[in-house]
Amino acid sequence: MIVYETDSAFILIAQHDHARISGDLILAWDGGLFPSGDRFDELTYAAYEHDRSWIGLDRIPIWNDAAGRPFSFRDYPGNIRFSFYTAALDYVQSKSEYAALIGSILYSALAEKFRNEYTVAFVEKEFARQSAIIERLRVNVKLLQMHAKALFLCDELSLFVCMEQPGTPRQQYEWFAKGFQYWFGGQGQTTLEADWADDRTIELFPFPFTRVVESVLPYKRVSKTEVLKHGIAAAYANEKTVEHRIVFREKKR
Repeated sequence: MIVYETDSAFILIAQHDHARISGDLILAWDGGLFPSGDRFDELTYAAYEHDRSWIGLDRIPIWNDAAGRPFSFRDYPGNIRFSFYTAALDYVQSKSEYAALIGSILYSALAEKFRNEYTVAFVEKEFARQSAIIERLRVNVKLLQMHAKALFLCDELSLFVCMEQPGTPRQQYEWFAKGFQYWFGGQGQTTLEADWADDRTIELFPFPFTRVVESVLPYKRVSKTEVLKHGIAAAYANEKTVEHRIVFREKKR
């Protein structure tokens, strides 16, 4: 779950819904920014499915007593999180080994970011998965690296949509105030800027897509009063999902 709060409510966004935004972005990616190669369909599948592990976890949010809010993907207990990561990657691998490889690279990086006592065993198992798939498929490693970096970028752009109230100035984001790492193009550009033009439009420079990208962010606004009355699980279940439409477009210079 992705969680932020207002004075009166918690905003809860299911991880798999966030992943759909990443998929919509990858689907519009400019293939000319990749080295020669294919597997784009598998990259797209990896993007849409990269948070499949959270489908079951996000059905019922869990309260974090220490923080006084629902657990989010940033602090969710590792012993539960990693078992679901593994199961989701196994499922994706049954459909596409290459997509599972990209997802495993992403999850391994995230595990290192949120390091705890369960991280090492998970990452070791995923490194073994990655090595086996690379050898079995005779993967073009340079193309794989660029595919993984494209997914990292689109994942972060989707998190930018979800982690604060739409329209929030980039400088107020804990993770993205200085922009996003950018590995594409031949102009020496190493940072991508993303800024809200209004509460529905995000402007990007450079723009790594072939067209304006439209997507939808589903979320629930759960009243803090209802949480106090009924608990987070019931308050969340009783709230309707609403949708916020988002547009990504090029920032004019």
